[in-house]
Amino acid sequence: MRLWIALILALLAAPLQAFSLDAFEGRWRGEGGMVLNAEPEQRFRCRIRLRAIDPGQSFFTGRCATSQAAQSFTYMLFETSDGRLRAENTASVESNLPLVMQGQASDGLLRLHAEEDAMFELQLTAGALQFRIEGEGDQGFARGIAHLTRRD
Repeated sequence: MRLWIALILALLAAPLQAFSLDAFEGRWRGEGGMVLNAEPEQRFRCRIRLRAIDPGQSFFTGRCATSQAAQSFTYMLFETSDGRLRAENTASVESNLPLVMQGQASDGLLRLHAEEDAMFELQLTAGALQFRIEGEGDQGFARGIAHLTRRD
């Protein structure tokens, strides 16, 4: 019984293990489909990059396109020890993307969202990355999913 209590106390005293963004780091590229409002699904191509700057800070950049439009994004990610994320839009050109997004990182999943119903989600699956975006824009509600592979 004393051993059990000692183990519990040791676990409670141990610091929280942060999920590292390292698993997502690199250059990723691929394609999938995007739906805009009630229109037919379109081919959706994306390339993204996550690059660590300092411990707990990473750049998240990318560009996604359909035959009708393209959108680039640049966010600085700040990660806390409990896996919470803050993403700040650092794009050098004006865009309709959220200025700040909040989120969570856990084992194999990174999710960022904004109050305006915008969302980025990255999920690691068997050596690939599923990249999902959703949001309301000038042309209405859009939802896209692309399956990306590492390119570095």
